[in-house]
Amino acid sequence: MITPFRSLRPRSVNRPALLALTGVGLFLASLDAYVVVTALLPMLKSVNIAVNRLEQATPIITGFLLGYLAVMPIAGGLSDRIGRLRLFAACLALFAFGSFLTATAPSLSQLVTGRVLQGAGGGALVPAVLALAADLYPAGDRSPVLGAISALQEIGSVLGPLWGGLITASSFGWTWIFWINIPVAAVIFWALWPEIRAGGEERRPARLDWLGAALATAGLVFLTLALYAANPEQSPVGEGFVWQAPLALICFAAFIWHERRTANPLINVRRFRDTSFTGSALTNAVAGAGLMVALVYIPVLANAVFSMNASGSAWLLFRLMLGIPIGALAGGFLAQRLRSYRLVAALGLVLAAIGFLLLSGWNEGSLGPQLLGPFTRADGELFLTGLGLGIEIAPVSAALLDAVGEAERGAGASFLIVMRLIGMLVGFSLVAGFSLWEFHQATAHLLPPLPGLNPNFASQYAVYLLKVKQAIFDEYHLIFRATAIALFIGALLAAATLRPLPRPRWR
Repeated sequence: MITPFRSLRPRSVNRPALLALTGVGLFLASLDAYVVVTALLPMLKSVNIAVNRLEQATPIITGFLLGYLAVMPIAGGLSDRIGRLRLFAACLALFAFGSFLTATAPSLSQLVTGRVLQGAGGGALVPAVLALAADLYPAGDRSPVLGAISALQEIGSVLGPLWGGLITASSFGWTWIFWINIPVAAVIFWALWPEIRAGGEERRPARLDWLGAALATAGLVFLTLALYAANPEQSPVGEGFVWQAPLALICFAAFIWHERRTANPLINVRRFRDTSFTGSALTNAVAGAGLMVALVYIPVLANAVFSMNASGSAWLLFRLMLGIPIGALAGGFLAQRLRSYRLVAALGLVLAAIGFLLLSGWNEGSLGPQLLGPFTRADGELFLTGLGLGIEIAPVSAALLDAVGEAERGAGASFLIVMRLIGMLVGFSLVAGFSLWEFHQATAHLLPPLPGLNPNFASQYAVYLLKVKQAIFDEYHLIFRATAIALFIGALLAAATLRPLPRPRWR
């Protein structure tokens, strides 16, 4: 049963202005998620790390994601307790402080610390803004707003590497990527301060379920280790799967048991009795798995099979990423226009599945055929895949936020994002492990010919390379077909479980 909407804020609040200001903060944080990709070399040089030690750059990238994941389970619940804008302001300040540490870093340790704090502050902004939008707009008017917020976040992620490259190549240098964040954050804080000081939000007891967070994190860690195939030629799962997988299940069971009994749960697990809530969560996880497969395997395919360099691989992926924010906007408006979450979410996942099926037919000449003017058929297939992944975001988000009570909207927004991240993690691990295992099984009998006095070496080596390349194509065909099947199942799940769009209570 959907909890009747009751706005937590007075109707006199300028809702578009409030969401615009918080949206700018969210865009700023999403821009910085991958902004360092194009600035890594000068960043390493500034802390006296040699170019041939690029492995030390990994924490600069993953540090942001680590901070992002660390705060996500508690961020939404905290916004339920202390208020959306209070949490937004505190996390924006944390993000700005992380930017300051990164810009002034004399060492790698401070660089990584700054990135972790940026991720922690930026990650908590996401559920706060989503829950704020749900507070400000009733259920019937909510999906276009959620679509716009999601599109803004996706645009930031897409433009981040380009933004970082432009600033780094300018006369200002890479540090200005992060210096710019501070005055922008200050202006947002100043503009929001009258509303924060007015105290229009209800404050609840700020107790947090640390034990629940620890159990959930432990379960995810053990599940990741169980599914990570360190030696895919021997096994499609991790070496410790037989004991790590049961431990993950025990942690998740303990988490559910604890959440049912604690007074301040991270997520009200009784919500899983609601098919719309459960269906939205699982659908979002399936979409996350599809997105992760695309993010990882399309650049690798470009490099390994089409012999593209890093910039070429990035531009190939950009064609898919461009469709996601456009789809997010379209999905929100379509859900409102058609008065249906399930239809639009299912449509998006079906389009994404069709896109992956088309990708599974790629061969060496797939990047060439023209579709329209300068656009190739591959451009259209990649854009269609991204468009479908974007269309499902708003209706699924709105369906879950409609299903939770007003006191749990922040926790619901966090849970929605966590489920997407779980889908990215679990889906990618399973697909990667089994596909690599299959690849090694298919190529185990292929041995490169020895040159020596072999008069047929050139022709034998050409045949060997052809067979290896075909095995690589077979691997990617398997990966994309498996992802397409998962997305079709997600579409059926969305069509069967998501509720019809409720009528708005007020405008």
